[in-house]
Amino acid sequence: MKTAQSLLASLVDTHTFRPLSQHRCYRKFLELLPPRFRQAIAFVTVKNRQLMVALSHPGYKMELNYNQDVLKSLLRTLMEARPDCAFMAADRIVIFHSKYHPMPGGSEKSETVPRYREAADGAFRLPESDPELREAFLRIREHIRRKRGERE
Repeated sequence: MKTAQSLLASLVDTHTFRPLSQHRCYRKFLELLPPRFRQAIAFVTVKNRQLMVALSHPGYKMELNYNQDVLKSLLRTLMEARPDCAFMAADRIVIFHSKYHPMPGGSEKSETVPRYREAADGAFRLPESDPELREAFLRIREHIRRKRGERE
């Protein structure tokens, strides 16, 4: 009887699921990077023996260009440690800004104001002593009833 591990391994080795194993290698490469580089990189891929590094912000490009030797050494270390990542062998590293990747931490905020059902019912005692205060309370009660959809 085959184990679950062997079944998954045989599935991942098929042509259909090859991107899964590639993604695992890309993710492992990103985990090896120092934290400041990890937040700078949006994604990586290998094409024509070139490691394509997409940045999440153009400001990181100069820093990563100066530290390409760090990327190359980590790539060599990964390929030595994990033979299944041998497809990542790259002759050169190309660093570019991905304008289609959203900035990290810059999630878009909803422009709409959430609408909630009014919880108050406007049933409170009106003060008899001060007429201005009484008028203010009446305006508040009317506002609450409008929000609830009720009318006097």
